[in-house]
Amino acid sequence: MDQNVLEQVTVVCVTHQSRALLDAMAQTLLPLPRVIVVDNASSDGTAAALHQRVPHATVLERTSNSGFGSANNEAMAQVRTPYALLLNPDCTVRPDDLHTLLATLQRYPTAAMVAPQSVDAEGRPQKSYRQAFYEKLPRTPYRVPDATCSTAWLRACCLLVRTEAFAALGGFDPNFFLYYEDDDLCLRARAAGYECLLEPAAVVPHAGGLSTAPGLKMSFRKHFHYARSRHWAIRRYQGSRAAGLYLAKTALCAAPVALLYLLLLKGKLAVRWLAWGASALASAFAPLANRPGLSPGARLAVTGQPAFPAPGRRPAMDPPAHSADSPARAHLP
Repeated sequence: MDQNVLEQVTVVCVTHQSRALLDAMAQTLLPLPRVIVVDNASSDGTAAALHQRVPHATVLERTSNSGFGSANNEAMAQVRTPYALLLNPDCTVRPDDLHTLLATLQRYPTAAMVAPQSVDAEGRPQKSYRQAFYEKLPRTPYRVPDATCSTAWLRACCLLVRTEAFAALGGFDPNFFLYYEDDDLCLRARAAGYECLLEPAAVVPHAGGLSTAPGLKMSFRKHFHYARSRHWAIRRYQGSRAAGLYLAKTALCAAPVALLYLLLLKGKLAVRWLAWGASALASAFAPLANRPGLSPGARLAVTGQPAFPAPGRRPAMDPPAHSADSPARAHLP
């Protein structure tokens, strides 16, 4: 691949207790000339190992872990290239696939971001796009689209963003410590007139769930933040009443369901429900702080024709048939 093409992209990676992944990370990052890694207060030597294994990378070492989105925002503030690739530590990307993603963004100037089709360790497709989280999900199996499509959500394990668009959107909302930050970013992008594209011609392996070291404590934290971020997302896009119902149902069900799973010797599921219950109680008694300009009480306009269209050629809304000039608007995964 032409090195001048790679010079247009800065790779941004956020790590936390990720030392076990450094061999694969180094193989991915070494061929890429511009790399920024934010280490979220790892205690396993991740940052020191990164300096050694990927010497050309800029490594920003945080003394505290303030979340995935916040760390990405810190790195993006230092990006000086027109594009940035947000890459999870447990995801690998080949230069050729990066080139495919870059060509897609350049082909559609109204797109703020594009994601590849991700696959698991056995090569099976992972759900990489869908409609908005609050819409009824189909019960049909996930189907990889046969061409570039525009959608309401993209899996952010590997996400090529237009730097200018990311800045215009204000980046990730730091209220989402972990999970749903990608839902929120995509929905805000579409409300602002941008498109979020899936490019199935680019395929990347994604181990999934391995960005941090496993363990019951880490599992509890992840499930806690999942429930907390879901509550925040429901408040923003469905209103306070729906969010209150979510908290009430979660808090009431958590203890008995966790106890049932403990009696059935299913500890992982018990931890999940205990974490969800703790998160619901925490959210009920310590409401989430608002970031200025992103009020959780008001729904964003995420359906219909965007109010603020971006300049340039827009992908076709309808019909969903594919063409060389416009990606299909995805209806159902």
